[in-house]
Amino acid sequence: MDGWGSLTMLIKRQEAAKFRKAVLRADLKNRKESYLQDAYTIKDEFNFPEVSELEMKKIKETIRRNYRRQRKIQFLFSITLLSAIVYVLFLIL
Repeated sequence: MDGWGSLTMLIKRQEAAKFRKAVLRADLKNRKESYLQDAYTIKDEFNFPEVSELEMKKIKETIRRNYRRQRKIQFLFSITLLSAIVYVLFLIL
């Protein structure tokens, strides 16, 4: 190819790249706009019941209690497993 042919090819590639970027930019803009429209149209997707302050404290306390219990059980299980592995290693050696 002569010098002018490669120059026109370069110009075409640059224009194609600009077009691709414009298309991607437009898609991103449309996507953002659809997210905003969905946020305003779907307001009552989660209808949580009204809970009083006292009930909310009770719920939080039960959740915390269950979380602490699960952490204790997991800790005890880990300690038991570790001690069993150490015991087996001492038996082998």
